[in-house]
Amino acid sequence: MGFGWRVFGLLCLGLLAGCVRPSPPANPETPWTPPADRSAGKTADAAWRAGATLPADPAQPQSLADLTDLALSNSPNTRQAWHNARQARALVDQAYGYLLPTLTATGGPSRQVVNAHPSGSDLNYADTGAGLQLNYLLINFGGGRRAAIEQALQTVYAANHAFNQSMQDVLLQIELAYYSVIIAEGRVAAAKATLEDATAVLEAARAKLDAKLGTALDVLQAQASFDQANFRLAEAEGNLSNAQANLAQAAGLPGDTQLAVRQPAEELPGVPAKVDLARLINDAIRQRPDIASLRADLAAKEAAVTVQSSALWPSLYLNGGVGGDDFHPYGSQNQNLSDRQFAYGVGLSVQWTLFDGMQTQAATRAAKEAAEMMRAQLRQAELAASAEVWRDYYNLVTALRKSRFSDAYLTSTNAAYDLADESYRAGLNSLLDLLVVQSSLAEARSQQVTSRNEVFTAFANLIHAVGRLEKGTPNHFPTPAGTPSPATLTKGSRS
Repeated sequence: MGFGWRVFGLLCLGLLAGCVRPSPPANPETPWTPPADRSAGKTADAAWRAGATLPADPAQPQSLADLTDLALSNSPNTRQAWHNARQARALVDQAYGYLLPTLTATGGPSRQVVNAHPSGSDLNYADTGAGLQLNYLLINFGGGRRAAIEQALQTVYAANHAFNQSMQDVLLQIELAYYSVIIAEGRVAAAKATLEDATAVLEAARAKLDAKLGTALDVLQAQASFDQANFRLAEAEGNLSNAQANLAQAAGLPGDTQLAVRQPAEELPGVPAKVDLARLINDAIRQRPDIASLRADLAAKEAAVTVQSSALWPSLYLNGGVGGDDFHPYGSQNQNLSDRQFAYGVGLSVQWTLFDGMQTQAATRAAKEAAEMMRAQLRQAELAASAEVWRDYYNLVTALRKSRFSDAYLTSTNAAYDLADESYRAGLNSLLDLLVVQSSLAEARSQQVTSRNEVFTAFANLIHAVGRLEKGTPNHFPTPAGTPSPATLTKGSRS
């Protein structure tokens, strides 16, 4: 016996030695060092890159459609929502199981010994038995079974709508990131054009100084303008790098992935001249996936009220069973106990919980309050959607107007700069006059790039707010009468 206990102790020590017991941090001031031999740490650096879909030819400029495909293929948000919808679908299958009977198998051997003292017969026998037990809920008078199925179905609808919403969110993110890169590239080009102008002005100031027609102050002012242009170019190039990292993230790719983008079409999206905003808001509330998901959540919580309250009502079950036992005695005095038995039966039973400490009533009240909370949340979402559509619509209208004015501003400042440059070289005005116009031209270039981006961004936000943002969505509403055509939205010669 002692040897057996020693062997058992050694086995326990071996099992305990294989258990990992990570120690907590030594003190509040020292960071915790993870074990070097854990496999999770070895693969952590590569796991986040695994499985990412890359462009077929990363060197080629990617259109918005190409980037949309990448984002939908790589987005963890849509994949998470997809798995959530599949999980909800499995819960429906579980709920439908309530309509089917349960069948339980039982069985196993047993040994029983009874010593009768001081008088009587000892019993020593083995019993081997097996059986099947069936329970089938025929009627739940509170309707809980059907309500549970309805609750599961509405949960699936909510998850499916949430999946659609996640796709729309990904599409909006990739559009905004795409246009951010476009505007950043435009600002780099504008900064380079401003630097060229500043370089030309500096060279002209130096030439006039050498010809004894200018002053050292003019050269210093031109140099300051040149330095400021270099500063703006460096700032624009830094913003472009940030925008490219944001685009890679929106596409579901590592931040160091270099994605060249293709410029969008020159046509600006149009907006109808007369829009029934009330109808547009109603369309948004009716078709937006996030609001539809909340409606399904509300229906699920209303069904949960019935599920909870159904416990107050009786339930009618069909019961049945079949089984057998084989008794095998030990000892000559028990030979007459050998026997085999087989039994079966069927019947109806009613189960009714008459008192459970008021737990069912409390659970029903909690379910009702949860449904009212969801109703208020749905109301809040509908109000927010109506305001969002209104704001985004007028943001688009404003952006289109600003774009037209920015194009006109660039054209006029281009002409003013050309005239100021000629006048300065001819000695008809001062360098300060030229630098003022040059600053206005730099502002006009940046303003035009920004305003065009605001148009595309406002349109994307409006389509998302209405709930129409889908893969392949056209980039315009029908252009209204009186809206300037793309040809009239001219750009200046120096843009």
